[in-house]
Amino acid sequence: MPASFCGNRRAVPALRDRRPRVGRAPPANLRHNSRQHPWSPADVAHTRRPASLICMPNYRRARVEGATWFFTVVTAQRRPFLANEHASSILRQSVAAALRRMPFHIDAWVILPDHMHAIWTLPAGDRDFSTRWGLIKAGFSRNSDLPHASASRRDSGLWQPRFWEHRIRDRADYNAHMDYSHYNPVKHGHAAQVKDWPYSSFHRAVRQGLYPADWGSTEPRHAANRGFGE
Repeated sequence: MPASFCGNRRAVPALRDRRPRVGRAPPANLRHNSRQHPWSPADVAHTRRPASLICMPNYRRARVEGATWFFTVVTAQRRPFLANEHASSILRQSVAAALRRMPFHIDAWVILPDHMHAIWTLPAGDRDFSTRWGLIKAGFSRNSDLPHASASRRDSGLWQPRFWEHRIRDRADYNAHMDYSHYNPVKHGHAAQVKDWPYSSFHRAVRQGLYPADWGSTEPRHAANRGFGE
């Protein structure tokens, strides 16, 4: 994702108060990293994280408090309107608005022209990802100038009405879905290397030292019985 979607590249002074934040608290080695949250600080400055949202200490570890979910969301009629600066800016604003109303942590997010993959960790005791996706999709549709697709059934509008969701079971499952999401642009032929695709949380992960910059030279291996909703 470009800077406008994945975060602000400028240094952001750390807040010194004890007010709760949106998303998980950062690990100890990232506590002063101004890029820990994938959205612009201006978008989330007035949001609050419920006290029940549990801090998870490490990247690529299974999350069970509140559960971690993998999603695939597809455009209506597979129309390729997502992977550009304008669409990503509108999507970022829609996600920020949803975060203010119903906080959650974004583990990964990768946009392709006609679909996107995301991994979220929800607050403890909360599994209402459907309302969150409804807010995001409706906000994007309302604020974009894209013509809606005409169809008599499920492929009208801008989005397919349903989406694929999968509850992450364990650490290996989490790793597989993180890797699949970030490698997806290469898998579909949109980029020669993972690092070349701008609409991806991979760049944030590299800045945090979570992936090497040259990761993805070969396709990650996944269990044959895994589904990813494509």
